[in-house]
Amino acid sequence: MYDPDRKNFTILVVDDEMVIRDVLEDFLSSEGFNVVTVSNGQLALEELEEEHYDALLSDLMMPTMTGIELIEEVNRRGYEIVTIIMTGYGTIETAVQAMKIGAFDYILKPFKMEEVLQVLKRCFERQALQQENINLKETLNIYKISETIASSRNVHEILSEILQASLDEMDADYIALQTFEEFSIPDLFEERFKLESLRGAFSLNLPEMRAALASSGSIIAEGLEINKYITLTQAELVPVSLMATTLRVSNITLGFLTALSFSKKTHFREGHRKFLSILGTKAASSLENFRLIDELKEANRELTEANQAIQENFRQTILGFARAIEQNDPYTRGHSDRVAQYSRMIAENLDLGDQFVEDITFAGQLHDIGKIGISPQKLNKAGKLNAPEIRMFRRHPEMGKRILEPIPFMRHLIPGVYCHHEKYDGTGYPQGLKEEEIPLMGRIIAVADTYDAMTSDRSYRKALSFDVALDELKRNSGTQFDPDMVVAFLGAIGKRKSL
Repeated sequence: MYDPDRKNFTILVVDDEMVIRDVLEDFLSSEGFNVVTVSNGQLALEELEEEHYDALLSDLMMPTMTGIELIEEVNRRGYEIVTIIMTGYGTIETAVQAMKIGAFDYILKPFKMEEVLQVLKRCFERQALQQENINLKETLNIYKISETIASSRNVHEILSEILQASLDEMDADYIALQTFEEFSIPDLFEERFKLESLRGAFSLNLPEMRAALASSGSIIAEGLEINKYITLTQAELVPVSLMATTLRVSNITLGFLTALSFSKKTHFREGHRKFLSILGTKAASSLENFRLIDELKEANRELTEANQAIQENFRQTILGFARAIEQNDPYTRGHSDRVAQYSRMIAENLDLGDQFVEDITFAGQLHDIGKIGISPQKLNKAGKLNAPEIRMFRRHPEMGKRILEPIPFMRHLIPGVYCHHEKYDGTGYPQGLKEEEIPLMGRIIAVADTYDAMTSDRSYRKALSFDVALDELKRNSGTQFDPDMVVAFLGAIGKRKSL
C-alpha cells in the first residue's frame, strides 16, 4: 500500500500553462515528491526516454499533441508509468476515452491540491498492488525453477531455465552466466538475448566485473558507468542499466550472473537485484551439486577400478593355486582348464547368458581347488584308494567351499565347486542332493568333469575313446547326470567335432 514516509516518487507534469506547472511543482515538492515539468507531449516523451518516472500528470488539451495522444504513445513504447489526465473540459466522454486508453484517473480543472494528492496516493497504492503481483509472479517462477532443479539431472537444462526466467522477469535485453574454471567447471559461459541483433554487438569485460564483484558481491550501474564493464562493437548502441550478482555457495564464489538493458524503460532497481540474487544462489547450488556429483562419480570410478584390480589379482592368485595342484601330476595337468571349456560349451548351448557363461567357466577352473590340501603322493597314487584316502578325497568340495567363502566376489562360484560331485539320483556327495536340488553350476560341471576324466590318461588306466565316453554319459543320464545337461553337452561337442 501507499507509504507516506516514502520521499522518492518521481512525477512528470505536462501542461502548456506555466502557472499550472509551477503550482503543481511547488505543492508536490512540498509533499516530498520529486517533480519535473515540461510544456508539451513531445518534451515529455524525450524526458521519458532519458529518465524513469513513477507517474505522469498530463493536460488533455495541448498544442501539437493532446494528452490522449501522449498516453497512447507512452503505452505503445511500453513505459511502466501511471498516467493521469487533467482537463478543464470534463465530460463523461472524456473520462471514458481516458480510461479506455489506460489512464488511471482524471482530474478536473480547476482542481484542489488535496484532490491531486489523493489521486496520486491511489495511483501509488495501485503500483504497490502491481508490485505484489510481480513479486508473486517472480515467486512462481522461482518455484518453477526449483522444480526443474529437483527433477533434472542436466546442469545445462537448469541454467537455461534460470537464464530465461531472468530475461523475462527483469525485462532485460541480455542475461549471461559466467563460472570460474578453477572450481572444476571449466569456463562455463551461458547467455541469452532478447533480440538476436544484439548478438556480437558487445562483450562483457569479465576481469573488471570479477574484480568489482569480489569487493561488493553485486553491481548496479547506469549510463556511462556501464562502459567499464562492457565493450561495444556497435557505436550506436547505448547501454542503459547493468546489474550483476555473484554465484555463491558455502562462502565460495563460483561465478556471476549478469543482466543488461539497452531500453530506456528498463532500469534495474533493488527488487531486480533481490530477484537476480535468488536465481544466482539457485544457479550456484545447482553448479555445486553437479560438481560434487562429478567428483563423486570420479571417486567411484577410481574406487571401482581399484576394486577390479584387486579382484583380478585375487582371481589370478586363486587360479594360480588351482593350476599349481595339477603341475606335479602329468595325468591331470590341464584338467581344470578343459573342464572349464566343456562347462562353457554346455552353458552356451543352453543359452544361459553371457554373465553365467563367464561364471561357469571360472567355476570350472576352480572346481578342484579343494585338493590343495591333498599330498601329491596321494593325488598320483597308481593303485586303488583305501577307505581313509577315499574319505580324504571326498572332502575336497568342502575344502574348496571354505577357500572361496571369505572372498565376497567369488561366493557365487561356490555351487559349482561344492556340488560338482552330487549325483542326479541323490547318491553323490557331499550333501546327497538330487535332481533340481543340485545347483545348475554343479550339474553342468559334473558332466564336464566326468567327460574329461574319462578321456584323459590316468595313473590307474588309459583314456577312453570319444565314442565310449559319450556312451557312458548317455548310459548314466538320469542317474549320475542331469539328462538336460547331457543332451546340451552332446549337442555342443557334436558341433565342435563337425568343425
